[in-house]
Amino acid sequence: MTWHIIGAGSMGCLWTAQLLKAGMKATLLVREQRLRSLNIAHNIARPILTVDEWDGATHRYPIKLNSPESLTDSITHLLVCTKAQDAEAAVQSLAGQLSDQCQILLMQNGMGSQQAIARQFCSQTVWAASTTEGAWMKDALHVCHAGSGSTWVGPVDQEPDDSVWQALKGVLEQLPLDIQFTHQIEQKLWDKLAINCAINGLTALYDCRNGELLNSKERQQRLAALTEEVTQVRQSAGVPGSGNLLELVHQVCRDTAMNHSSTCMDARRGRDTELAFINGYLIEQAEKLGVETPANRRLMKALTELNIR
Repeated sequence: MTWHIIGAGSMGCLWTAQLLKAGMKATLLVREQRLRSLNIAHNIARPILTVDEWDGATHRYPIKLNSPESLTDSITHLLVCTKAQDAEAAVQSLAGQLSDQCQILLMQNGMGSQQAIARQFCSQTVWAASTTEGAWMKDALHVCHAGSGSTWVGPVDQEPDDSVWQALKGVLEQLPLDIQFTHQIEQKLWDKLAINCAINGLTALYDCRNGELLNSKERQQRLAALTEEVTQVRQSAGVPGSGNLLELVHQVCRDTAMNHSSTCMDARRGRDTELAFINGYLIEQAEKLGVETPANRRLMKALTELNIR
């Protein structure tokens, strides 16, 4: 079995390393220009993927790199670790190589991209993942596994046959990660959406670490208002709750106190963020349901005024 992973950021590199560690084959896919630069930078026949594990160990794996433009392989297992705004185009770039039985596993922040891909690739089985694993890139093909977490995996839109379900479950349970399968992945995606809606945009606005959102009463009030609006929209959409979301948001702020969110880092680098699939998605769903979201709208307006999109 060979996994193809598209997206060479922190999650793409972390999962590629874990697949290789479990004895599976993996090909990491990057854009043609990026592929050339990596090959030149490493100046060797086969580049090395380095992972600094959260327990202090360092592992190095020879890695196979390719690009969607050059790939001729048939893809049976595809892991998509791009930004949310790039995910649909990334899968589309590989459409000619996807087998009819291909298992597509999506690992994006926010919501909306998963459903769009599931609608477009209905011949394949599309899964979504929500993870609390912590990782960041030290350098190209060098990832730091900053914290051990859990990953929930479940089908998007349509339920696969039990044989398909058990086959993917059997594969992923071989990985040295805590992976849980669920029939209610939408609940987990909404939990992650609440966290991202509350934390990501605010850290970009204040240009701060996650833990610093708890440093003042004003910031805590904004966290609470953003989270409450997620709860209201979620309830109106008929998605079951899973505990106190504000407590969950505060816990994530504490657990990742020294981390910068991906949105904050994208804003610092002048890159497009995933906000359209986070707060933007929430506002869009709220409009359909007739729910007001003034806190999320104010945040998005303030970010837009700072040219953070």
